[in-house]
Amino acid sequence: MQLGIENRERAVDNGTRNMNCRKSQNTIKAWISITLILVMLISLCSCGANAGEKESQKEITRPMPGTVIEETDEFITVVDQAGREVTAPKDIQSIALCYRVVIRFLLSLDQGEKIKGIGKPEEFLYELEPNLKNCVDVGKGVADIEALAELNPDIFFHKSGDIKTLDAVERIGIPAVGINIETPDDMKQALFIIGKFCGEDEKADKLINYYDNKLKEFKKLTESIDENEVKTAIMMGSSLGSVADGTMLQSKMIEAAGGVNPAKSIKAMELWPVAGIEQIFKWDPDFIFITNSDRATYTPEVLLSDKDWKSLTAVKNKNIYVMPAENDSWEFPGIVSLLGMEYMMKMMYPELISEEKLDKDVNELYKLCYSKKFSKDELGY
Repeated sequence: MQLGIENRERAVDNGTRNMNCRKSQNTIKAWISITLILVMLISLCSCGANAGEKESQKEITRPMPGTVIEETDEFITVVDQAGREVTAPKDIQSIALCYRVVIRFLLSLDQGEKIKGIGKPEEFLYELEPNLKNCVDVGKGVADIEALAELNPDIFFHKSGDIKTLDAVERIGIPAVGINIETPDDMKQALFIIGKFCGEDEKADKLINYYDNKLKEFKKLTESIDENEVKTAIMMGSSLGSVADGTMLQSKMIEAAGGVNPAKSIKAMELWPVAGIEQIFKWDPDFIFITNSDRATYTPEVLLSDKDWKSLTAVKNKNIYVMPAENDSWEFPGIVSLLGMEYMMKMMYPELISEEKLDKDVNELYKLCYSKKFSKDELGY
């Protein structure tokens, strides 16, 4: 009897041990499964991260504007300033544009006779290129797609921010190149791209080198200014209270001329943001330059005679100037903006730039860009 009980107890113990063993094995299998799942998840996450990194690298390594993607005897493909790859014929015979700042770039690259479609340009440009009087009107600022389709030029230049128009022009079979000319670097890049498409690489390089050398010359001159003598200056737009912020060419011009633009730090999405008269009084700039625009609602004389402005330093010292030249604005994007910088420097630091030096550089630049010289009266400065 006692033996039977012992055998049953031994059997129960064995069963318990077997059960515990099976549980232990199951637990081990469960941990192995969990570990495998975790490894797979980590692997997937790693793959995803690697894919994201690769995608990010693709974005970083996108071709820069001006990159020549392909070039044959008949066609050339170049990345424009909108980041688009544009293919155009090598032998350009007809050009259209409604973004007027491009005209001076084309004229400086000896492409005037090829321009067949434009918006209405300034009168002075007819002096540079009489052929412009015979051009078809394809829209001023806003493209006339029907007129472009009828004209069917070999290439169309337009502002890079207007992707909708660029794509619309491409759809009617006309190569459309996006151009941006807001900073000195943008301008040099634009000149390079236009030169590539028009087969004028050598002239473009010559103009870019001239531009760079003049900026170096200005920098050397302004380095001699004592830090306590540095002038503050703003460029006001066509309406009172509007100013050039740090993203605009006019702000870069002030800096190149040795000045400090207190409006540089304004955060704005639009051109010529409205800072307001109260803010301008807080800045109290030493100099105020006014954009050369026929839309201007005020003049220096208005500010100089206004009792509310008389406490401003620039007004007290009568340092308020409309940017020259009256007939060919020197604040306009392009090589000519060098003369605007030099004029600003002459006004702020007359000891650095003489009247004779400015006149000499004016003649030099117009001769280089347009193979012509103009008198002071003809330019209006």
